[in-house]
Amino acid sequence: MKKSLLLITAMAVLMFTFSFGARAQSFEGVIEFKKMSTIDTTTYIYYVKGGNVRIDEIGTKSHKVEGSFLIDLDAKTMKSLNHDRKLYMDQEKPSVPVIKGTCVAKKGTLVKNLQGYKCNEYTVTNTEEATVITYYLADGKFTFFERLLRQLNRKEKSSEYFLEIKDVKNVFPMLSVQTDMSGKETGRLEVTKISNKPIDTSMFEVPKGYNKFK
Repeated sequence: MKKSLLLITAMAVLMFTFSFGARAQSFEGVIEFKKMSTIDTTTYIYYVKGGNVRIDEIGTKSHKVEGSFLIDLDAKTMKSLNHDRKLYMDQEKPSVPVIKGTCVAKKGTLVKNLQGYKCNEYTVTNTEEATVITYYLADGKFTFFERLLRQLNRKEKSSEYFLEIKDVKNVFPMLSVQTDMSGKETGRLEVTKISNKPIDTSMFEVPKGYNKFK
């Protein structure tokens, strides 16, 4: 009986230690990236801490934060902030986007060093949508990213196609390049800066003085 109790206790301690270690290794910090299309460029900043993500959108002309999303991945809730009007709004989870045709994901042979991370090449091809996206994925501890995409359900191919890569986990695309079937570039997402550092929990709270939009 004593041996059984000792074994159960040891297993519980081991499971707790493993769980804590996995959380401790998850990315916490700031990721800045640019989204480029054929007509404009938008800058975004992710603040990540555990199951909380804040997304700031930087105005192209104003060069300041014009809007933000506060996402709680554990509670599966989202709020949007309008900083000019000091308003916030609860956001419903969007419906899952529908992809036409079939996406075929394939690991490539190229490896790039981007922002200090070793990144492996993956391509996703969809002939019906006449689109190919090449991703360079940093491996290891970006546990938030897939959960974030499934919460946001963005109707953009870079997000939709990423979720079609089934054999990788906890990765983040430091670079993705979208082309048509002839190889002409039609869009790009590129990380410009990434910092591992503690993030204050206040970054994920509605600022004082903001009113709820009704």
